[in-house]
Amino acid sequence: MAEIRPKSTFCGRKSKQCSDEASGSRSRSRSHKLARDCGCDGDLINNLPDVILATIVSLLPTKYGVRSQAVARRWRPLWRSEPLNLDASYDLCSNDFGRFSLVSRILCDHPGPARRFAFDRIHLHREEKRYAEEAAQLESWFNSPLLDNLQELDIVFSLLEYSCGQSEKEKRYPLPPSVLRLAPTLQLARIGSCDFPMEISPALNFPLLRQLDLWRVSISEDVFSGVLSGCHVLENLYLSEIRDVGCLRICSPTLRIIVISCLFEDNGELVIMEAPRLERLLLH
Repeated sequence: MAEIRPKSTFCGRKSKQCSDEASGSRSRSRSHKLARDCGCDGDLINNLPDVILATIVSLLPTKYGVRSQAVARRWRPLWRSEPLNLDASYDLCSNDFGRFSLVSRILCDHPGPARRFAFDRIHLHREEKRYAEEAAQLESWFNSPLLDNLQELDIVFSLLEYSCGQSEKEKRYPLPPSVLRLAPTLQLARIGSCDFPMEISPALNFPLLRQLDLWRVSISEDVFSGVLSGCHVLENLYLSEIRDVGCLRICSPTLRIIVISCLFEDNGELVIMEAPRLERLLLH
């Protein structure tokens, strides 16, 4: 009987290796050919026009956008030449005090305008004097002319715990009043873990706002109704863990999507009074 031997896998592995090497070689050849055709000696990115380079840099995370100024002399003005997309996440700096300092420095250094301002877990010092200083710094940020035409605002505060007898209660920071001055140009607003003012101006308008997310905020019925009535093109509304309100009434001729997640921290009621364009109501 003839002996049947298993096929060796060596040839298969060798064939695959050769194929990968050939593919890599072809890729390198195409890159070199492209480099020769454009006369850039293999340095494709540095041969891009300044306007394209500046756009690329503006889309980088803030930390890397700032660092790009150290790449070369030509790169130094690029980050400052495009609208600012400021994302003060923990990726920018893991230390709360350090993030505060960096944001202040960036807002001073960049000529603007700013397109996006995002700050996750804004944490103010618990000691009274430091708290007042940092709250004043927050106000100076949102009053900065750099933010005059801001399109996207994404701010979430850290919850502040304080002792009350034997129990621990949560306290939220007040929303800085200067935030509301940004209303005329905002297209997206995400606000979390803060207390809205008890009253707002009846003239407050969000004429361009298309998406509004409110998470773990304290807001009165009147203020919520006032904010909603000032949103003339609002399409998406996200609500989660709203507190200190008995009833939220939604009346909007433009809303298409409403997402509700654990709506109330305490007992509350939601009434959709008028939403003729509503397409989806999602409950989590």
